Amino acid sequence: MLRQYQEKAIEGLRQALRAGKKKIVMALPTGGGKSHIFGQVISNCLDNGKTVLWLVHRRNLVNQMANVLEEHFEINPGIIMAGIESHTLKPVQLCTIQTYARRIKLDALENNRFYIPADVVLIDEAHRSISKSYREIIDLYQDKIIMGCTATPMRADQRGLCEVYGTIVDVVGVKELTENGHLAPARYFAPSTPNLKGVKVQMGDYVVSDLDKKVNTVKLNGDVVENWLKSAENRKTIVYAVKVKHSIALKDEFIRRGVSAEHLDARSSDEERQEVFDRMEMGDTKVICNVALYQEGLDVPDVSCIVMARPTKSMGLWRQCGGRGLRPSPGKEDCLIFDHGGVIEQNGFLEDEIDWTLDGKELAWSKPKKKEKGDPRPLKCTVCHEIFTEGDTCPRCGSPVKRFGKKITTTNDELKEIKARKATSAEKRIWFGMFKWQCREKGYKPGWASWKFKERFGVWPNHYRDVECIESSQEFKNWITYQNIKSAKSRLRTPRRLWGLGAK
Repeated sequence: MLRQYQEKAIEGLRQALRAGKKKIVMALPTGGGKSHIFGQVISNCLDNGKTVLWLVHRRNLVNQMANVLEEHFEINPGIIMAGIESHTLKPVQLCTIQTYARRIKLDALENNRFYIPADVVLIDEAHRSISKSYREIIDLYQDKIIMGCTATPMRADQRGLCEVYGTIVDVVGVKELTENGHLAPARYFAPSTPNLKGVKVQMGDYVVSDLDKKVNTVKLNGDVVENWLKSAENRKTIVYAVKVKHSIALKDEFIRRGVSAEHLDARSSDEERQEVFDRMEMGDTKVICNVALYQEGLDVPDVSCIVMARPTKSMGLWRQCGGRGLRPSPGKEDCLIFDHGGVIEQNGFLEDEIDWTLDGKELAWSKPKKKEKGDPRPLKCTVCHEIFTEGDTCPRCGSPVKRFGKKITTTNDELKEIKARKATSAEKRIWFGMFKWQCREKGYKPGWASWKFKERFGVWPNHYRDVECIESSQEFKNWITYQNIKSAKSRLRTPRRLWGLGAK
């Protein structure tokens, strides 16, 4: 059964067809369930006696779509993909663009058994539609219906997709999907923005060769791992690097610090990639470092941490990478996103509302001019370093905060949390229960739990005295570890005579 917004998407496609539009692109955030929407579209086409060609650039996406069609729609599709026996007479064909483009050149179309005379062509990751390989195939179906779907309907230079599509169906935003429980909420952290002076920009984004020289350093790679250990240890994590050497260097640094990490790049075989993700699923691998390999087409709901170790000016790249961690999963409360490249300052938060356009002369996206609550500016707590957007006291420690402009200022490469929400009464009860558990387990004096509660929330736990002990969560353990590290650093900065130890 489709969700309400998925039904809305299909109705939007119908309305576009009724209006005479035959080239339609659908904008849907990562994790919005486009496979089920496409599945229903394919089912509707079959009911109307139409044949369907579905194109994608990755083998794993073909397998995912085949499973959806068979399990949810009782459709057994044909597959045109290297290493798979083809059954080209079936009315639905799932193809990798590489194999289909190669096979239809083997013979004239009228004699080519691999050419599918489809009535409807569906394109996944439709922002790729303007590439040469896709355009050559699209040109063969100019008089047919062509529908694409992508989370980011834009070219690499951030312009619209008017070269291929005539209208856009914007379905739903990340914010609405998160509020309705269809995506995991994101929590953002940001260390100091790297110095990118001298890095050239081409096609709307930084030149990779220049970027690599700036970010692939021992210090910055160490900061990535150090910050991950403070707040995300034991979370399944995807790290996005600039180049292969950068990704390998990050992987090596994680391993040096005792974290099970692996590296994948475009040269890794399908078998190698699957083996790595199997190890992650089993818990043997915690971190996967990659270079532009899993900014699309990754469906691993257990991933609950994304590390942007590469700066980018591309809204499309940011939303594709960041969205990989938002898929919901049993027991998954949120997704931590670590920004080590000033990406959020450059492109905003994933849940920011944006309007998409197909205009090829302007940016493909813009923020709505009218907002219900204006444009809240980030606030920084100078005590615990959390970044949030509401109130005049820190929701974590209760300290007064100073206001900043639109840019986020951070210091000392400490991890900063952005846009933290206010704690609810239920959450406070749980945390006090965990403080009491920690107090009992460690043999601390009873008053320790109350003091720590006040340190965390800025108030005494007067309303929660009746709470029973609750076993510590990973978030709780990470917070305790962070406080211990902060306390240790504070002691190192304090003269020994102030410790009451005297000077030597």
